[in-house]
Amino acid sequence: MTQAFPADERAALKRAIHMLDYDRKRFRWSVAAGSGAIGSTVGLGATSAWLIARAAQLPPVLDLSVASTGVRAFGVGKAVFRYLERIASHWVALYGMSNLRTAVYAQLADSSTDVVTSLKRGDLLTRTNADVDEIGNVVVKSMLPAAVALVVGIISVGIVGILSLPIALVLALSLFISGAVGPYFAMRGARLAELAQVEDRARLNDEALNLLENAAELRVSGRLKVMEAARLDTELAIEQHRNDAAKPTAVAGVIDTAALALAVIGALLIGTWQISQGTLNGIELVVATLTPLSAFEATARLPEAGVQLTRSGAAAKRIMAILDHAAAAVPQTATTSHTDDSGVVARDLIVGWPDGPHVAGPLNLHLEPGKALAIVGPSGIGKSTLLYTLAGMLEPHAGNVTLNGGEVSSLDRKLVSQSLTLTAEDAHIFETTILENLRVARSSVTQEEAVALLERAGLGPWLRQLPEGVETMLGTNATTISGGERRRILLARALASNAQYLLLDEPGEHLDPHTADALIRDLLNAGGSDRGIILVTHRLTPLDAADEVIVLGQASEAGPATVRARGTHRELLATLEQYAWSAEQEN
Repeated sequence: MTQAFPADERAALKRAIHMLDYDRKRFRWSVAAGSGAIGSTVGLGATSAWLIARAAQLPPVLDLSVASTGVRAFGVGKAVFRYLERIASHWVALYGMSNLRTAVYAQLADSSTDVVTSLKRGDLLTRTNADVDEIGNVVVKSMLPAAVALVVGIISVGIVGILSLPIALVLALSLFISGAVGPYFAMRGARLAELAQVEDRARLNDEALNLLENAAELRVSGRLKVMEAARLDTELAIEQHRNDAAKPTAVAGVIDTAALALAVIGALLIGTWQISQGTLNGIELVVATLTPLSAFEATARLPEAGVQLTRSGAAAKRIMAILDHAAAAVPQTATTSHTDDSGVVARDLIVGWPDGPHVAGPLNLHLEPGKALAIVGPSGIGKSTLLYTLAGMLEPHAGNVTLNGGEVSSLDRKLVSQSLTLTAEDAHIFETTILENLRVARSSVTQEEAVALLERAGLGPWLRQLPEGVETMLGTNATTISGGERRRILLARALASNAQYLLLDEPGEHLDPHTADALIRDLLNAGGSDRGIILVTHRLTPLDAADEVIVLGQASEAGPATVRARGTHRELLATLEQYAWSAEQEN
């Protein structure tokens, strides 16, 4: 069993099933209904066998009336019980999947950024969607069939045992071969193919996302056909692995058929001998021989249940791996502050990605409510990494960041998000109304508040042109609006938050200079006296609205970025030649 289902996967699946938090009472109802469905099949077979054998003796019609009624009852009962079993089992599975997916999302949301970025997006999508579904399927496709097979097997052996104990023992052995030996070989044979298929699905998701989101760039660079060929190869590999997984399942089917043949032939041989001994009559032999034909319907699903167990175990191992990583990266509850510093304070801060080199630092800054701070520097120098670290999403390589006196990396993520919000360069616009997009930051935003926020973000004239106002639907990721409108909606979303400090990454990227400068100037003025703003940008012209500008640069090509200069926009124009030259080129 260890080769077919390793201990680490069993442990992971046990944890995942616990996280499903499925309704055990409803699961027992589904087992009862499933047992009733197949039990009706067994009852139908046994009753029909008795009815046929007894009718051959030409008894009075009334002797057959009860059996005739039983045949009808079992026939109708099978359909009714099967329907009830489907409802109950899928209720359990779907609600369990919802519980598990919610728990996964919640734990990932509370972890540091490197937990998610350590995986390719396609792999992350597979783990949070397909793998969760596979774990949910273990309830319907593995646990339920196994429980039903056990109940029906006991009932079938009991029915036959009343007529003939030796035949019942042969039936029990045959059911064990069909229900345990067959699934074992199916699991062992399917294991490698199923594991490879999981990896292939993750790769296919990643390739498909790349093609969907970057088709234009790939076509221009001449790599579109190469990527499509790679996707086709992955699909062919998935098909091959699916075929490989079907072969051992077919072998398990052969074992099931052989076990059925053993039960029937054994019943005939033993029953014939018992008739000769006078311990069994002809009608009882017919019932004891034909009843196993129905009993094996319960074990026929177990090879597929074994394969599903393998799939679910592999999926659980993958999900638990990322959750364990996330749990190790979750900050502890807020620590006691030993400083009176308010606002966002960075001291001797050196930033970089986990297990990577230093990107920028050391850096010191202090952001208070009512203050606007701009950070500028060449692309790739570490400005976004600095924002992620200030937001507590990345651990500092050295130094520290405090929020109102508490270490950001030691604060609970919910506490941090209540005081500080980060709007990334590629923040998502959802395919819903403008109002609902603003409610991403705060669910209680009213229509009146939404209009005021959009006015404040400079979208008043645009909003008044929309016939449905804030109820206007937006396309997927803002495909129905311009880049400037998208950026200003993100600004309105940031302003909708109750956070006291706003961190904004490249708000003017991909906009024309006039639109970008107007937007950045609006952002720097948007905080008022009650909010602090840190803004990363390439544009220098609108930074006259900032209270302080920090210029990052590299002393050498291989070294980390450091603070080359800092001061007001006017001071930097007067003292830093490169800054003045860059600002002049913009104009």
